[in-house]
Amino acid sequence: MSSKEDEAIIKALKPVTKGIAALLGKNCEVALHSFMGSEHSITAIENGEITNRKIGSSLTNSGLEILNEAIQNNKEIVGPYKSISPTGIPLRSVTIPIRNRKGKLIASLCLNMNLTAAISLDEFLKSLTQFAEDKTLSKDISKNTSHSTIGLMKKIFDEVAYTTSIKNNLSISQKNKLIVKKLCKRQFFQIKNSVEFIANKLNVSQFTIYNYIREIKKSEGDGGNNGKKYH
Repeated sequence: MSSKEDEAIIKALKPVTKGIAALLGKNCEVALHSFMGSEHSITAIENGEITNRKIGSSLTNSGLEILNEAIQNNKEIVGPYKSISPTGIPLRSVTIPIRNRKGKLIASLCLNMNLTAAISLDEFLKSLTQFAEDKTLSKDISKNTSHSTIGLMKKIFDEVAYTTSIKNNLSISQKNKLIVKKLCKRQFFQIKNSVEFIANKLNVSQFTIYNYIREIKKSEGDGGNNGKKYH
């Protein structure tokens, strides 16, 4: 049963959501979840259009998992961590568990920063330092043992998939092909078993990945055969 003191804490946090949103601007959603009832619903929110939520919306399953992590590890803050909105917007998120003086979890304050503009700017800046003879990836591969190759592939894939998630006007197959194209530019498929790895990540067949590669290489004018071997 909720106490007046707990209710007062949550009430005092409502203007905090407005203050944070006012400081960080329209690209930051600030949501206050109350756990006083059984719904675990939002009791205050600013810039809710980022995740299409409003007052009364329930806590998501991923939100519950994050709170469980905070409870099990007695964390005062979770994040920043990557997340994606229901509409495909890439987010930088932080969750702050709110406890009463007895240590009971009574609410959470969640911040979700829309990274669409930041990622676009980052891609532009990276393009200024990319060159035709860039061998950075090859050097990275040579420095890594076979044991760490999977970790390297996962790191590169996560970066590419995350930046591709902002292309909301593309179908799933178009996004998959764009991911493969970006990986080709980074010489990703010189890594052994990389095709199998990406096929599993995208939930398609290896044949589909090879087709994407051939189409990309053909569109770039080399007829799909430049002597490089893809594993």
